[in-house]
Amino acid sequence: MTGSAGAAGTAARRIAAALAALAALAAAPGCGRSAERQEADALLHAIDVLRDAPSEAREAREALLAELERQPASTPPAASARDTCARAYRLLLDATAAEARVRALLEAPDGSAGPGALSDLTDLAAADAKVKESAEIMPKCAEALSNLRRAARLGM
Repeated sequence: MTGSAGAAGTAARRIAAALAALAALAAAPGCGRSAERQEADALLHAIDVLRDAPSEAREAREALLAELERQPASTPPAASARDTCARAYRLLLDATAAEARVRALLEAPDGSAGPGALSDLTDLAAADAKVKESAEIMPKCAEALSNLRRAARLGM
């Protein structure tokens, strides 16, 4: 592999390894930790992995977001962190997908855009709104993560 294909493959391998580590963390015995603490640790890890994932590997980030959305969250701080951060990243990834569709449309040879072209261009305006909404929610995500870390330290 060369160029961006090699980088995408490397990113995909790193993300696959992170997903495997996340699954192992979720399945690991508690070593005396409460179920709530284990849940908080797994949730914090899932969010960290998603946040740190390369933005170019959109499909891999989608898988990480789906994993975050499936994380159990039985306490209010855990549910708030999962739901707020998942919402912020869902908006961002949806916007990125719409932008990619429009970019492909603009790069298409003349006449090959097809009947969905107008819809895709309308999606670009919606994508911009999603990016702005995501930017508004991200600080709430950071606050929810801080609250979850604090609750986990205090034994929830």
